[in-house]
Amino acid sequence: MDHGQYSSQHAGALKHWRGLFNTAIELTKPGIIVGNLASVLGGYLLAASGHMASVTHGLATLLGTALVIGCGCVINNCIDRDIDRRMVRTCHRPLALRAIRVSTAAGYGIVLGACGFGLLWAGSNALACGLAMVGLVIYAGVYTYWLKRRSHWATLIGSVSGAMPPVIGYCAVTGRFDLTAMLLIAVFCCWQMPHSHAITVMRREDFRAAGLPLLSLAQAHRQIQAYMLAFLASALMLGAVAQMAALYFVLMLGLGGYWLNLAASSTRLTDPTGWARRIFGFSIVLVLALNLALAVLR
Repeated sequence: MDHGQYSSQHAGALKHWRGLFNTAIELTKPGIIVGNLASVLGGYLLAASGHMASVTHGLATLLGTALVIGCGCVINNCIDRDIDRRMVRTCHRPLALRAIRVSTAAGYGIVLGACGFGLLWAGSNALACGLAMVGLVIYAGVYTYWLKRRSHWATLIGSVSGAMPPVIGYCAVTGRFDLTAMLLIAVFCCWQMPHSHAITVMRREDFRAAGLPLLSLAQAHRQIQAYMLAFLASALMLGAVAQMAALYFVLMLGLGGYWLNLAASSTRLTDPTGWARRIFGFSIVLVLALNLALAVLR
């Protein structure tokens, strides 16, 4: 074999493995994992009063949760591959493109989940592991497999799984499920509803093409405002129960009030897509600020 032929085969093999690696990463939806890890850290540092209980414990909690979330995202990709092909936002996903076999992806997801649960059980505690299991079952089973194609109430059920990461972080430190943990669920559920409804308004044609249940624009607006008010009330209640610093309340009132002001804008009638995009964009700023406040303002 001459050197040129060997180099060509080596380059081809390298390209193949790089493609597999990129597919494996994309299946886990890394953006979702990173965003949720910020919430895990917020809940963890809230319980630990701003200090890591131990580096090993903290890393086990973060990595274990990341692996479980990755597992859920892979399963979601497997189940939703048919509707993903009909949506502009998701048609590029590996399973929608048939870049990987469903059985291979499912096996990969199971391995991620097993590693994640094992890490949480051994390196964090049984409660954190159990909460991660609840989140996975709700997201992959109840939300993705059962309700998503049947009812717009799937968004509310799915928001419970989205609220698990900060609670996992909190309970990893405290080892108990108390009123603060319950309020964390309430706060993050109420945050996720306007965030998710904004996506459905922004991507309305995509959701219609996929045949997914949709709220009318008027219904979406009412629910967005209602859940924003619930978010603000629950965030203030959480602050009182967790005995947060005064700056926490100022921050939540200011940011929550601005979010409500965006929702009340009359542009929802003339430019609903732009209106929803602003609500969605600010929801990211708000949740990052919330996680930071939980971590440092106790």
